[in-house]
Amino acid sequence: MIAMTNFSIDVLPSQFGASFQRARKLRKRTQTWVAERAGLNRMTIVQLEKGENVGLHAVMKALGALDLGVRLDTARLNYDDIRRMDDDDG
Repeated sequence: MIAMTNFSIDVLPSQFGASFQRARKLRKRTQTWVAERAGLNRMTIVQLEKGENVGLHAVMKALGALDLGVRLDTARLNYDDIRRMDDDDG
């Protein structure tokens, strides 16, 4: 399980993206604001919020722009979820 400040999410990228979007909106920040503060373009933030692969550095920069971070915990793998992620990749 990956935990972001004040809330936890599953490891599925779409859930991570939705959680990021909720955190951004709770802070009343636009995608443009996050992108500018993180040194990214707005389309990267759009892709992140859709759960698309934007790269670890982009994720870390976007989280930092909102004063968030990531904590890694031991998680039980759900192989059905992993298969769905593979199916989503094409």
